[in-house]
Amino acid sequence: MPQTYSTFADGCFAGRSVLITGAASGMGLETARAFAAKGAEVVMADRDEAGLERYGAELRKTGARIHMVTVDVGNPDSITRAFDYCDANLARLDNVVTCAAIITAKRIFEQDWGHWRRVLDVNLLGTFFIVQAAVKRMLDNPAGGRIVCVASDAGVHGGGGLIADTPYAASKAATLSLVKSVARELAGKNVRINALNPGPTDSPMHSHIDPALKERIAANLPMRRMGRPEDMAAAILFLCSDAASFTYGSALDVDGGSMFR
Repeated sequence: MPQTYSTFADGCFAGRSVLITGAASGMGLETARAFAAKGAEVVMADRDEAGLERYGAELRKTGARIHMVTVDVGNPDSITRAFDYCDANLARLDNVVTCAAIITAKRIFEQDWGHWRRVLDVNLLGTFFIVQAAVKRMLDNPAGGRIVCVASDAGVHGGGGLIADTPYAASKAATLSLVKSVARELAGKNVRINALNPGPTDSPMHSHIDPALKERIAANLPMRRMGRPEDMAAAILFLCSDAASFTYGSALDVDGGSMFR
């Protein structure tokens, strides 16, 4: 188990379940590993069926309770099927983490309607309808529930086209507003929703970034390194844990200091 998670007691998520989108790679996969290591029953959801089978099988070998569901979060019918699976196979749904996203790096005149549509369908609309489906179930759960929506530092300071472009940044800014809006609507209910704002992270999602550019990015961060998937998974564990019981409608920056504000 990575030392990153040693702060969390063994078995602290025992008896609890979590649905994680984008769970076949990067941050989503590491988040699945983290929850499994701490005793949760994990539903790994991704459109990459082969990746799900590979990593889900690896986690099952550790004794973890793992489910795999193929889902395209840009498709509302696919989202419905994923939650139908949860209804049929889980005693209840305690936690939902939305890691699935498309990151693109196109300059303004390279972007067309279809490009914007796909990014917004996955990053914003998909996130909203996953949250909506989760809330419906959590309001009926005596234990309530916890939702973490992964946004981005690009949602605060914008894209630019080298690492992330305008539609990606706009979708993540909207995700931050989505979290605050849902939190206002759910005030007084036993459902906590928060956002995570990752900074530049060395993960498969950023494989399009030139290695030399990665080095320059790391050198310019106060922490002098890019983030790692386990940095983000640890923060997500915190936001879903009882230790964050008074954290609500917030955006937690895990960015190596890239957004002092």
